[in-house]
Amino acid sequence: MNEKILLFFKGILMGICDLIPGISGGTIAFITGIYERLINAVKGFSFDTLIKRDFKKLDLGFLFFLLLGIISAILIGSRGIKYLLENYLSYTLMFFMGLILASSFIIFESIKNHKAWNVFFGLIGLIVGLSFGFLNPVNSEPSFAYVFFGGFVAISAMFLPGISGSFILLIMGLYEFIIELLNDVIGNFGYLFVFGIGMLFGAFFISRVISFLFNKDKCKTLYFLLGLVIGALVIPIRRVIESGVDFKEIPILGFLFLIGILVVLGVRSFQVKDLKSV
Repeated sequence: MNEKILLFFKGILMGICDLIPGISGGTIAFITGIYERLINAVKGFSFDTLIKRDFKKLDLGFLFFLLLGIISAILIGSRGIKYLLENYLSYTLMFFMGLILASSFIIFESIKNHKAWNVFFGLIGLIVGLSFGFLNPVNSEPSFAYVFFGGFVAISAMFLPGISGSFILLIMGLYEFIIELLNDVIGNFGYLFVFGIGMLFGAFFISRVISFLFNKDKCKTLYFLLGLVIGALVIPIRRVIESGVDFKEIPILGFLFLIGILVVLGVRSFQVKDLKSV
């Protein structure tokens, strides 16, 4: 298959996963064999490169077709997500929770040293994650600054194992807001433009911050992220409880939660096969 078409379809897969809290688009990039190229392509953008306009060093063709696939999937898939959230909120969130919990396995497997001091950082992350559950989401429209920050932080999913950008937006109370914006791109262009600029700045800076933290102490960083992911599950749990779950719905909710776990474990099995083939 033509490399450009293949990149486009890989972008579609990443875009679908970027819409769903639980599976990181970065994980899909790893499974499909483009993770390192993606990281290098993003890190290739620097002030020096932009000032000198030395664009020949940049992997622009790769980024163009990959982003085209990602954006296409997000714009089309956002309509389906919006419908599910509006009509089947508790079911959708339970499926997401299964995805998120299982994604923590990927983070845990990436940790090589489980000494007590590293675990302590995991407890700090857990406390931080749980604290998000005590925050009351703002019902009014978020400010442009907050939307910019949301894009800035959410893009970190591309550089972190097991962390989903959509989950970060869920924690921040921006997930449903962004999904709503994507259903009317022209009418909401201002917000989406600010969100996109936040993602660009985030990709530029966070890739370097993550690289620094991983080089400084990868195990402590991953343990903190693991605790954060598990602790922040209190947010969708609270939303499910507030939605008013009927006793008869519990088996269905449990089934969807299990399906979410199995989906991530299935993705993980492909990741393991890919690792063994390297």
